[in-house]
Parts: sequence; C-alpha cells; structure tokens
Amino acid sequence: MTTRRVRTVYFYEVVRAKDDYNPRMDEVPWQRALEEMSAKPYEERRFVTPDGDRYIGEAVFSSDAMHLLVGRIGSGELQTVDLDHGHIEDLRLDGNRGFVDTTTVCFLEHNIIGMMGSSQASPRATAIQRWMNACGLAAEEIALWPVISQDVWTKLQNAKAVHNFEFTFRPNPAFMPPENSSIFGFKQTGDRYPDHRITFKVEVPKRGQATSRARGHRRLQEDAMHFMSELGYLIGPSGIERARALVSLPAEDGRIKEEPLDFLKHHVTAKKRVEVRSTEDARPRYTAAVEAILEAAQEHMSDLRGAVSG
Repeated sequence: MTTRRVRTVYFYEVVRAKDDYNPRMDEVPWQRALEEMSAKPYEERRFVTPDGDRYIGEAVFSSDAMHLLVGRIGSGELQTVDLDHGHIEDLRLDGNRGFVDTTTVCFLEHNIIGMMGSSQASPRATAIQRWMNACGLAAEEIALWPVISQDVWTKLQNAKAVHNFEFTFRPNPAFMPPENSSIFGFKQTGDRYPDHRITFKVEVPKRGQATSRARGHRRLQEDAMHFMSELGYLIGPSGIERARALVSLPAEDGRIKEEPLDFLKHHVTAKKRVEVRSTEDARPRYTAAVEAILEAAQEHMSDLRGAVSG
C-alpha cells in the first residue's frame, strides 16, 4: 500500500548578502557549481555551527539535473516500534554511520530555489544559506529571500506611508534566526517567553507633529521591508503565524487609499502530496521530493517569474 504525506515546497531567491542597493545577481551556473561540489571530499562539504550543529551537503542527480541535499546530522538517539508486538527498542546502526534529517533543494531559473524538508527537524532556509556560504557553493556571499508576490513587494516599496506592522510567532530554539538579524529581537523575547504565542505590533500615531509622523512612516517602511527579507528564518511549523501591514497607496484617481497587506498569504509556497518510499522501492527517497518541487515550480512559474522580474 502506497503512503503519501503532505509536504510544503518553499521558494527562495538567491541574492547578494551585503548589497542593499543591488542585491540581485546574474544567473549563477548552479549545475556547474553542483558538479564541482560533487567531487569535493567530505570535509569540504561539512559545516559545523558555533553551537555544534553539524550539516553535510551532497549533490545528487535526478530528473535530468543536479540537485542539492543538505542534511542535519542527528544525535542517533532514535527508537523503533515493533508493529506486531508493540515493543519499543533502540535503533542501532553498524559501523561509523549516523542519522540525518535532509532538505532537498532544486535550482530553478532566475536564481530561484525550491526546497522541501523530510521532517520538521530538517535544515531550514537559514541553515541552507549558512551551509552554502560556508562551503562556497556560490562565488560570493549569498542570502536567501523568500519569494513574495511582486505585487505585494511593489505596494510596500511604493507606499506613501506604512501605518502599522505586526506579526505573530511561537519561539522555537531550534529554528531561531541569527543574533541581531532583526530589530524585533526574536532571541531575547524567545528566551524570556519560550512557551508563549508572541505578537509584535508597531504603529505610527495618527495624531502628532507631521514631521515626526513622516519619519515614523519611513522607518516603519524600511523595517517592514527588512523583516520580510528575513521571513525565511521563521516561516513554517512553529514559526511565524501572521505578518501584516497597513499602508497608504496612491489610487488611480489620484487619491490616497489605505490597504492591508498580508505577507504570509503571498509567500509563494505549495502543498504537495509526496509518496513515502517503501523498503521495496530501490529509488532514493529524495527523488520524490525533486519531482514534487519541480511540479510545484511548474504550477507557480508565472508567480515566480513575476516576483523576481522587478
């Protein structure tokens, strides 16, 4: 009997990490980079974080192209259950082997990548980004931006004023962004309220000195755009549950109108049913993820192209 599970495909754009004015890069020859990486020894494909988390990358071939697997090496403290008798036992591996939670990454046009994790413990966007930089997959330091509908980005960029910005998240120590990556202080708040549902809201008062309000609108617009560029750090399970803004936009008749923006709703993702490989199936497990990512990319091609065309 074939088992299928629902997985989410996330899309990100690969951009320059330290260029706020010109972040988009020329098309990177990812296939050549993956081929070169496939010849590297294990030590050059491994990355260890300051906290001791270990990641390993490997280039794989499927569906007529090279793709990337990034795995988080686990502790090995896994257990199994005997489904006939209900016995729970330790799972032990022979030789120098370990357990790994993997994320499959497919490189698409316009420096867009699609990724799908095998479990909630799989490497997320921030880990993929750090691995790519540490192991030199690109010629320069890169960042991963979530692919947001170009219409929403344009509205945020062209807003005459950003009146408020709010988001809600649940702290998860395993998936927190790097220290000081956001003005909103995820790390400090998460440490203090690890089991809470936390909402941040910044709002510019409607009354007060005009110059002060204008300065507040401008700063909030800058901070909202910076925050959205880092959305990939926390999106997904146990992450951000809401991210919204209220902005003023010019209407066709020349008047100014207020409009709410919902960023999570417009992050290009896709739910796919992925076949779980049985022990009798000789194909590698990642082939199902590759097929699902490429299928999702084809379904959302117009959205993806539009999001990076600006």
